Amino acid sequence: MYARVQTVHEPAEKLEALAKLAGEQLAAAPALAGFKDFFYLVDRANEKALVISLWETEADLRRLEANNASVRERVKEEARLESPASEVFEVAFRSVPAVAAGN
Repeated sequence: MYARVQTVHEPAEKLEALAKLAGEQLAAAPALAGFKDFFYLVDRANEKALVISLWETEADLRRLEANNASVRERVKEEARLESPASEVFEVAFRSVPAVAAGN
């Protein structure tokens, strides 16, 4: 599994606008090949957010990045912020909640 991580440094109101856009886009995410999960973590006091998406394979993640130009333009226009650079990490370990494990 692979994670795409973006760090956003913006004023709190822009972080809220980005949260709204993320929520709207998340509705379509389960239909994307390899999509597993999504997190939007906010530290309002320090005007920082982490945007994390999880993907089955690195190829799935790279396909998203290649096709993501229109989304980046929409974020720039609607939230009035630049799309931050992405970092890609291999997920070396992930815990499984007891409910999901059948306990």
